[in-house]
Order: sequence, then C-alpha cells, then structure tokens
Amino acid sequence: MRKSFLLFILCLALSTPVFANENLVIVQSVSKQAKTFVIRKGRDAGVSQGQVSLFSTSDISFTARAKEVTRHYSLWTMLDKEATVPFKRDEIVTFTSSLERVWNEVIITKLKEVEAQKEENFLRSVTRSYLSFRTSYSRSLSQSTSEVQAETLGPRSGVHLEALYSNRLNRNLEFGAGLRYDTDSYEGTNPERIIPSTRYFLIGDVTYHFNDFRNSRSHLYAGLGGGIGRSSTEVGDNVKTGSATLLPYFRFGYETVPKESFFSLLIELQIESIVASEIFTEGEEQETGMVNSKLSVGLRF
Repeated sequence: MRKSFLLFILCLALSTPVFANENLVIVQSVSKQAKTFVIRKGRDAGVSQGQVSLFSTSDISFTARAKEVTRHYSLWTMLDKEATVPFKRDEIVTFTSSLERVWNEVIITKLKEVEAQKEENFLRSVTRSYLSFRTSYSRSLSQSTSEVQAETLGPRSGVHLEALYSNRLNRNLEFGAGLRYDTDSYEGTNPERIIPSTRYFLIGDVTYHFNDFRNSRSHLYAGLGGGIGRSSTEVGDNVKTGSATLLPYFRFGYETVPKESFFSLLIELQIESIVASEIFTEGEEQETGMVNSKLSVGLRF
C-alpha cells in the first residue's frame, strides 16, 4: 500500500512541468554498508554504465556513479569513498543525469552553503544588546502655548541628550528603551525675555535596519518611538512644572563602523512632537505644544 502511494505521488510529480529538467525516482534498495543503492532507472531511461549523476533531497546533494545498469534498474555507488548513502528504501529523491547540470548544481549548492554561513555569522554578530548615546541640536518648526499669542513666541532651540538600551532581534528589527534629557529655550517678546525649559523622558522605540551597503559595514535605518516624562519652565520669577508627552518621534539615520573599531557612529535626522501640560505655582495651568526638527550624532556600543 505504501509503495503504491509513493508511486502515485511520483507519477503525479513527473507529469508536472516544473520538474521538466529533473526526475524524481524512488530508492529501491540500499546496501547494508550504505555504500550503494538501486533506483528504477536503467538503459531505457538513458542511464549508461559509468555515468555520473546528482542525487538530491531537501537536505543534501551528492554525486554517484552508475556501477551496474540493466534495462530498468541501475546500481549506484558514491564517488566519495568515505561517505555513506543518506537515503532510505522507498525514499523519493531528485535525479539529475546531465553532467553539466550536475556540476552547476554542485557549485550552486556550495555557493548557497557559503552564503548561508555568511548570513549565520552576520546574524550572530548583530543579534545582541546595544547601548547608544546621542546628542541632538533641536529647532522648533512650530509651537503654541495656551493663552499666549503666537506672535509673542520667538524661535525655540535647544540640546537633547539620550541614552538607549536596545536589543536587536534579527537582521532588521530592534527594540529599545532609555532616558532622555532636554534643555531648550525660546525668545519671548512683549516683554522681551529668554524662557528656558527642561524635560526628562522615559522613552521606547522600534528601529528597522536596512541591509548593509555592498562590501561595507554601513547601512541606513529608520526608527519610531515615544515617551512620557516631566517638564519645567521658568517664566520670569515664576516656575511652572508638569507632565510631558513625546509622541511620536521619527528618525532616519546612517550607521557605520569605523575600521577596526568596537563601536559604530550614528548620524540622524529627526522630527518629533512634544506636548507639555504645566501648572504655575499659583495654580494656573498652561499647555505647550511643539514640533521639533533635530540633527543628532551618537555612538553605539
């Protein structure tokens, strides 16, 4: 019953165009020493004694030589004298008779093995934990403060410092969390004065790493994240404090590893939205919203 089912599957596969350049055969028997095996393909199928062909499964490929050939069957022996036949009786394998195709497939198989090993080594080196430090110069694109006329708000600029611990899960995705400190100020008019603010954030983000440029240890990446924290602003002799929300921020960056270095260099462009809800010591609440553009540089270990 089992052999009849396997023969049905074989006939069905052979009738499908996708196997036009290859043949599927059933292993009829394997010697006790696993040095030779027999397939149902002989002179009628174009097999000749001494012929070298490629046999493959989804896991392994090897070449074998036809030692004995009858009309309907052929006995094959492995070219590698130290190797043993990896097949079992009644197993379906791929048989390729063209010598040119045999060596092409062997070469392709070896190349795939090399590429797979390179990919494994690359993933082993990048899928780990990282610690990143960034310094950013920010400039507001827009801002608003409740109960304050827009024309009295001058340009806002500042410096932001960030430390992030992250874990890269695979070739592309990385998740991180960290701390951020902001200090910035804007020029108020009517009356003219400098109004400084400081903010502390707990942040989290996800980063997508694009593939490395060819023959380099450099690549582009994009990140998306947010944060919550505290905000404080000095307005003359008054101080207002409260909560701040950083949501969202987006960054697009370039990462490169200097030659023979244990760290990488980060260069980024960022855009973000911040909303701070602060209360004066007298009890009056004021909400400030801003959209910042930023240029960042950093180190990643």
